[in-house]
Amino acid sequence: MKKIVILLFLLASILSSAEKVTIQLPWLHQFQFAGYYVAREKGYYADAGLDVTILDAARESDAYRAVMKGKAQYGVGRSSLIVNYASGAPIVLMAAVFQSSPMMLLTREDANIRSAKDLKGKRVMLTGDTVAGAEMQAMFRSAGILPSDLRLQPHSYDPRSLERNETDAMVAYLSNEPFILKKAGVETYAIDPKEYGFDYYSDILFTTRGEIDRHPERAEAFYEASMRGWLWAFEHIEETAELIYRHYNPQNKSLEALIYEGKVLRDLAFRPNVSFGSIDPVRLEMVAQGYRLMGVVKSIPSFDPLLFKHNTPHLTVEEKAWLKAHPIIRVGIDHNWFPIESVDQNGRHFGISASYLSLLEKRLGVRFEIDYSRRLWSDTVKAIEDKELDMLSRAAVTDKRQNSLVFSRPYLKQSIVVVANSDVGYVNDLGDLEGKRVAVVRSYATEEILRDRYPKIIPVMADSSLEALKKVSSGEAYACIDALGVVSYLIERHGIRHLKVVGETPYQFELAFAFREDWGMLASIADKMLASLTPAEYEEIHGRWLVMEHDDPINYRLVWGIVGFAALLFILIAYKNRRLDVLVRQRTDELESFNARLQEEIEKAVEKNRKQEKLLMQQAKMAEIGSMLESIAHQWRQPLNILGLSMTRLSLSCSIGGAQDASKVIEIAEAQIQYMSQTIDDFRNFFKQDRSQIPVNIDAMISDVESLLGPLLVRKRIVIKREIDPSIEVLVYPNELKQVLINIINNAREAIEHHRGEEKVITVRCESNERYCTISIEDTGGGIPPEIVDKIFDPYFTTKFESQGTGIGLYMAKTIIEKHFLGKLSVYNATKGACFEIRLNRAPQDHSDTPAQNGALPNRSGSSS
Repeated sequence: MKKIVILLFLLASILSSAEKVTIQLPWLHQFQFAGYYVAREKGYYADAGLDVTILDAARESDAYRAVMKGKAQYGVGRSSLIVNYASGAPIVLMAAVFQSSPMMLLTREDANIRSAKDLKGKRVMLTGDTVAGAEMQAMFRSAGILPSDLRLQPHSYDPRSLERNETDAMVAYLSNEPFILKKAGVETYAIDPKEYGFDYYSDILFTTRGEIDRHPERAEAFYEASMRGWLWAFEHIEETAELIYRHYNPQNKSLEALIYEGKVLRDLAFRPNVSFGSIDPVRLEMVAQGYRLMGVVKSIPSFDPLLFKHNTPHLTVEEKAWLKAHPIIRVGIDHNWFPIESVDQNGRHFGISASYLSLLEKRLGVRFEIDYSRRLWSDTVKAIEDKELDMLSRAAVTDKRQNSLVFSRPYLKQSIVVVANSDVGYVNDLGDLEGKRVAVVRSYATEEILRDRYPKIIPVMADSSLEALKKVSSGEAYACIDALGVVSYLIERHGIRHLKVVGETPYQFELAFAFREDWGMLASIADKMLASLTPAEYEEIHGRWLVMEHDDPINYRLVWGIVGFAALLFILIAYKNRRLDVLVRQRTDELESFNARLQEEIEKAVEKNRKQEKLLMQQAKMAEIGSMLESIAHQWRQPLNILGLSMTRLSLSCSIGGAQDASKVIEIAEAQIQYMSQTIDDFRNFFKQDRSQIPVNIDAMISDVESLLGPLLVRKRIVIKREIDPSIEVLVYPNELKQVLINIINNAREAIEHHRGEEKVITVRCESNERYCTISIEDTGGGIPPEIVDKIFDPYFTTKFESQGTGIGLYMAKTIIEKHFLGKLSVYNATKGACFEIRLNRAPQDHSDTPAQNGALPNRSGSSS
C-alpha cells in the first residue's frame, strides 16, 4: 500500500512540474485539429514538459481574443491575423497547418445559389473571424457584394441548419459539412473563394511576442510537439479518427465522417517542395494587398518579425540527461557504398551519411566512434543486432529490420534499379527476371525483397555493390539490383561501359539512422535534429557529392596500338576501293537514269508529306492552346480581382480628394498589370520561332511547363514530383520540346482525373550520361490498356471523345523527338500508371534534311507556303 501511495505521489509531482499552457481552437473539436489531440494523447506534450489544455469553440470562438486577453497562450487563427498584426498586435505566426484553405460558403443544391452574386439579400451564417476575413470579404467585393447586402446570422455550428432551411448559406469546411449533409440526404453546392482567385493559408498556429520572448524554450517545445502530432495524425488517419471519435467528438460525428475529413485535409496540408507548416512571406504579402485595397489596413509592414524562427531542436530534460550519460556512441558503416558512404584512401569515413553524422555530432555534443574493423555490411548488421554497435550511419527501413532496430525518419531516398549488359532489353518488372540469376549485396534490403517477394529469382550473393556489378559483367549473374546513385557512380568510376540501367523497380532505399532496439531515445533526438535542418544545410550536404571525378591515367600503349591498327585498316580499304572503282563507274551510269525517274516521284511525295506535317503540327499546337488558355484564365483571376478592387478604391479616393491614397492604389494596380504582362510573355514565347538549337536546362523547362499548366494541376490536386539534377542541359529547339512536355503532362493529368485514384502524382525524372539525356514522365492514372499501347502514337488515334481530343498530339510529339531531334519517344506501363520516356542525344544533331530547317514547321518558319 505504501508503495502505491509513493508512486501516486511521484506521479502527481511529475504532473505538477509540467508547464501548463492552453491552446484555443476556433471551432468545435473535429479532425481539423487532430495534430494537437495526438500530441496530447501520445505524450508528445508531456515529453516536452508541457501540460496542455485544448479549448474548442463551445465557450469562446475567437481564438485571437482569447490569446490577447491571456486566457490562452496559443491559438489557431485564419488569414485575418495579418490585419491584427498590421494594426500593431504583438503576435507571431508559428505554422500554417493548411497550405490551401478548406473554407467556403455552403448552400443547398436546390436553392439555385451558384455564385457570390446570388447571395445578395440572402441569409448567411458567418463566424466572428470570417466576417472580416480576407477570403470571404475579397470574394464578396470581387462580386460587387457589400456586407450590408447580406442578412448576416451568427453561426449555429450545426450543418443541419441548412437542412432545416434556417439559413441560405453558411461558412463551412470542404472536409466536414458537405459529407455530413450528403449522408443526411441533402445535396449541397460550394461557393469557393479559390474559384475567385483567393487561395490563402488556414488554421494558422499563433502566439504572442511576449510568449516567444519570455518563454522561448516553451514555445519551441510546443511547436515541435504539435508538428510531430500533426505528422503522425496524417500518417495514421484511421487511428487518429478513432481517437477523436472516442475523446473529442462533441458533434457526434461518425467514424466514417472523421476518416473522410482527415483524407481531405491531408491533401490541403501538403504541397510539393514545401515543408509541412511553412509560411511564405510572399503569400502573406498578397493577402495583405487584398486587405489594403479593401481599406482594412493602411500600410503593409515587414513580415519578418511576424514569423516564428524554429531552427534549433529543443531537447527535453530526459533527452539531455540521456546524451550526458552516453557521450560516446559506436557507429557501424558501409565501406563500399559511395556516394552514400565509403572509406577513403586515408581510411576515413566520408560521403552523405558521414556529413549527417558530423552535423549530428556538433549539435548534440557527443562523439561518434566509427567502427572500421568490420568491412562487410553483413557483419556490421549482425554486430548492432548483438549490441556490439549502438547505431548504423545509414540503413534502409524494412519490415524485418523494424523488429530488431529503431529507425529515425529517413534522410535520403534512392530508387532501386536493375542493371544488366547493354544488349539486354528493358526490364519492365522484377517478375521478368524469374528463373534468372540476380546479384544482390548480402544483408542489403534488396536481398530481403528478392527472398520475400520474388522467390523464383535466383539470388547471387555479393559482399559489395562493385562485386555485384562485376558478377554481371563476367556473366555469373544476369543482372543486379541496387541503388541508382550508387550503380551510376560505380559504372562511370570503374569504366564498366557495357553495363547499363535496364529497368526501375517500384522499390526505394529509404535510408535512415538505425539504432539498437533499446535506444529509442536517441532515435527521437535524431528526428528532432533532422527536422531542424534548413534547406541550405540540406543542399550543402547533398550537393557536394554530385560531382564525379575522372582521374584514371591514359594508357598510351593502347592509344598507339589503336592508331596503328586504324592505319593498317585504312590501307586495306584503299586497296579494296581501287579494285571496286571500275565496277562502280559501270553501275553508276545505269543508276543515274533510274534515279532521274525516281527523283520526280520522290519530290512529289515529299511535298505532299510536308504539307501534311505542317497541318498536323498546326493542329497539335492548337490542341495545346486550349489547356494553356484555361491555365492563363486561372492565373489572371486573382490579379483581375485585385485590379477590380483597386479601381473601386481609386474611384472612391478621387471622389473624396484622397490623392495620396490613390497613388498607393495605382502602385498596386501597376504591379498586378506587370504580373499579367509576364503571363502574356510566357504564352507568346511558346509560339516563338526556334531558328537553331540552344542549350536548355531541363529543370528550368519543367518549371516553365508547370507554370503554364499549374492552375489546372492545382485545381485537380495533382502534384508534379521532380527527380531532376538541376545542372542537366541539352541542345534542343526549346519550344518544340516544351510542346512535347506539355502534351505528355496534359495527357497524364487527364488520365489521373479519369482514373480517380487516391494518389495524384506526376513524376518527372531526368538522367544524363555522355551520349543521352533521358526524360521520363510517369503518372498514377492506371496505365494504358495493353491492347492499345502500340497504337497511341498513331495519327488520329484517340481514347477521348471527339470533342476532347484530336488524336494527333502524341503522334506529333513522337515526330518532333524522333525526326527533328533524332531521339526516341516510347511508353510503357509502370506500377501505377503510364511512363513516357524521351531520349535525347547530348551532341547537337544535323537537321539539314528535316522539316525543321526547310520551313515545314510553322512555329519556326513563320509562314506555311
